[in-house]
Amino acid sequence: MKFNIVTIFPDELRSSLSYGVIGNAINDHKIKIHYFDPRIHSDNKHDSIDDKPYGGGPGMVMQADPVLKSIQQARNGDMNIPVVFLSPQGKTFNQDMSKKLSKLNEIIIVSSRYEGLDQRAIDQTDNHEELSIGDYILSGGETACAVVIDSISRLIPGVLGDSESILEESFSDGLLEYPHYTRPAEVNGDEVPEVLLSGDHEKINQWRRMQSLKNTYLKRPDLIDRSNLSEDEIEIIDDIKNDPE
Repeated sequence: MKFNIVTIFPDELRSSLSYGVIGNAINDHKIKIHYFDPRIHSDNKHDSIDDKPYGGGPGMVMQADPVLKSIQQARNGDMNIPVVFLSPQGKTFNQDMSKKLSKLNEIIIVSSRYEGLDQRAIDQTDNHEELSIGDYILSGGETACAVVIDSISRLIPGVLGDSESILEESFSDGLLEYPHYTRPAEVNGDEVPEVLLSGDHEKINQWRRMQSLKNTYLKRPDLIDRSNLSEDEIEIIDDIKNDPE
């Protein structure tokens, strides 16, 4: 998959994406990341692309024209390439969106700065959507961009070595994951659940599913309502409601 990133800080993103799973995916050519700096389309000698907001107010606003030209450059004539604007007014990014975007061959992600982006850059871009990674403020869109790239890339075949890792991660089936344990078997008197040492994979899977349901109900009950649970799993949730311990 090819990611085209519109950002005034390509080095910041390049650095943060050069480690771990994503860094390996880049080195193994599982994903490609190209950067497009709007400042090269600036019309002034200082290469600035921000200006004071019309109507007054604090801060500066990213100008539309340099961003539109960067998108045009990234599309290279292919108007079918979707554009994602990272914005607090967008839909909240989640695992389902990540799965949908991971099936694309190519995408453009626009990372804005300052007080925001001139609305005309968004309005004049065909085939776009706005996404937010949460209801909080960041210094710029580069951090959000790294989050989106990481989440999408993990779902691309070959990026993770073990395909079962994807299936068992939190949110992969709409639920939180079960608790994890590793050696030693006892830490400060706290022992690993006996079932995990039993070698009985059927019982282990049953325990993990029950713990996943319990975790989700106690920590993120909103996810339960959106999950497609079986009748047996609904009964487990009812039992947890009656005895959460």
